[in-house]
Amino acid sequence: MYKVLIVDDDETVRYVLRQLQGWKLSGFTVEDEAGNGKEALIKLAAKNFDLVITDIRMPGMDGLRLVSEIKAKNLDACLILLSTFNDFEYAQQGIRLGVFDYMIKPVGDDALMEALERVKRHLNEKRLQEDNLEFYYPESQEVKLTDLVLAGSREAMDVATSICLEIFNLTDGNLVKTGILLEKMILNLSNGMYKVFPYLEAFEKPAFNGIFINTESLAKVNGKFLSCIKIMLEIIKKYELHHADSVVKKICTYVMTHVEEDIKLDDIAKEIYISGGYISKLFKEKTGSNFNDYVTKVKMEHAKYLLGTGKYKNYEISDKLAYSSPDYFCRLFKDYTGYTPFDFKKLREKTYNI
Repeated sequence: MYKVLIVDDDETVRYVLRQLQGWKLSGFTVEDEAGNGKEALIKLAAKNFDLVITDIRMPGMDGLRLVSEIKAKNLDACLILLSTFNDFEYAQQGIRLGVFDYMIKPVGDDALMEALERVKRHLNEKRLQEDNLEFYYPESQEVKLTDLVLAGSREAMDVATSICLEIFNLTDGNLVKTGILLEKMILNLSNGMYKVFPYLEAFEKPAFNGIFINTESLAKVNGKFLSCIKIMLEIIKKYELHHADSVVKKICTYVMTHVEEDIKLDDIAKEIYISGGYISKLFKEKTGSNFNDYVTKVKMEHAKYLLGTGKYKNYEISDKLAYSSPDYFCRLFKDYTGYTPFDFKKLREKTYNI
C-alpha cells in the first residue's frame, strides 16, 4: 500500500476523506493526518509518506507554504492540493511549485480514484526507474498479448501465463516489483482496448488499479493477472468485437455508437450498403446471436452503466435508450439481469459500499 498523509485544519474534512472507499480500492492507505502545515512537516520528518494531500487555506502555515517547505527540504512525496472553486488561482500556483495535482472540495470516491490512478502511475513509474526495471520491461510480449486479447484468442491466456513467469524472473523473485510490472501491463492493455474501441467505456470499465497491492504469494499475483486478462477477453467477446469479418465489426460498432437511438436494421443497411436481410443472416451465422438480441444486450449493458452513475431515474434511462415505455424497459432489464433496475442499483451500492 502507498502511504498517505492528509493535511487540513478542518477535522470533519479529514474524517470524511478517511472514510472514502477509493483508498483501499486504489492501493493507498491513509497512514496519518495533520491539522496544519507545521504539524505536517514534523510528521514528514519522522516518517516517509508516498502522497501528501493538503488543503490550501490553513492558519499558520498554509498549503502553498507547506509545498514550498517540502520542496526546499527535498522530502520525497507526491503532492495534491485540496481547493475550492474560489481557490483555483492558488491551485494553479501550486502546480507551478511542483504539485502533482489538485482536487476540488468536496471530494467524492470517483474524483479521488481518478486522482489516485494518476498518482499511482507516477509512483509506479518512478519506482521502476529507480530500480532500473523499465529496461527489462517486456514490451514485445505486451504487444503480442494486446493483439491476442483484441482478437479474443484463447492463446492470450497461455501468453499471459508465460509473461507472469518472465516478469517474476526479471525481478529476481521480488513480488512487489513483479506486481508493479504486471499492473503496468494490465493498465496498458486496458488503455489499448479502450483506444481501439473508445465507445466501450460507456459499457465496461473494470477497476484494475491497485489489484496487485499486498499480494503474499506468486500464485496470487499470477492469478490476479490472469483474471484481468480473462475479464478483458470476456468484454471483447461479449460485444462480438473479436470477429475478423469487417461487416460484423461494422454492425457491432454501429449498435454501440448509436445505443441511445432507436436502432433499426434498415438504418445499418444504409450505413454499410448491405441489405437488411443479408445483415441479419450474416450476423446470426458469424456470432450465433440474433441481431435484435444483440441490440438488447448492448442497451441493457449501457443501462447498467447509467444506473451505476446514480444520475438517472428509470423513465429517464428508458427514454435515453429509445424504448416506448419505462415498464417495457424494466421488463427487458429484469429478463436480462435477473434484477429490477431498483434492485440492481441497490445491489451495486452494497457491493461498492457507496
